[in-house]
Amino acid sequence: MRQDRQKYAHFCMLARTLEQVGDRWTLLVMRDLAHGPMRFTDLIVRLGGITPKTLTQRLRRLEADGLVEAEREPGRREVWYRLTESGLDLEPALDELMDWGLRHLMGPPDPGEASHPEHLLWALRVTLEREHKRVAGAKWAFHVVDDGSYFLSYDGEAWNLERSDRDADVTITATKGALTRWLTTPPPLRRLDERELRIDGRSHPRRAFLKAIEIFPLGRQATSGRRPAGSLMRGSSRADDQGSRSLPR
Repeated sequence: MRQDRQKYAHFCMLARTLEQVGDRWTLLVMRDLAHGPMRFTDLIVRLGGITPKTLTQRLRRLEADGLVEAEREPGRREVWYRLTESGLDLEPALDELMDWGLRHLMGPPDPGEASHPEHLLWALRVTLEREHKRVAGAKWAFHVVDDGSYFLSYDGEAWNLERSDRDADVTITATKGALTRWLTTPPPLRRLDERELRIDGRSHPRRAFLKAIEIFPLGRQATSGRRPAGSLMRGSSRADDQGSRSLPR
């Protein structure tokens, strides 16, 4: 363990864990590496607000602690970062933190708050798992035209999210803003005629998809009648449609 790290001096495994991953940005770096290797520039984009110096420090510390490894090849400038087995072991803890936030802090994005499709779809995956939604053979592709492609599927035991443009039974094509607005709108207010969002697929898989995501984002809050602070039920998040553009048909 590095000697310059602030220590709690508690014989407690939670304290020791926080000594390694409790710094600002550290868990978010691990969040963004959880679905596969990324370059420094990729991380900068997802970690809106972090400085290159801070990201370099966090990656070096995580590498020294054995939670992240860097792939460096002679003659290649690009360095790819990935979680080690120890780093991947923290993913269930990240799921728990995500679930807690969904139940207690969920609300529409604040003005100017960065939103990334991968983070939103991670929250959707966690909700589907925690609410025991089982859609046999589900294969859902999310093509985000101003970002990238993601694949959410159910293998009979668990929901899985990956960065991929694999073929799917249901394909959602959208801009980042439209996907965020649509998924964070209360289910009864969601519209299927969004100018920047399109859902393609055969009728049965499409219906199964739309039915399954009714649980998102309020989950058990919606079924129990309780609302978290900042509940989305105060209204639709479709308010800002300025500058929207239609998707190609």
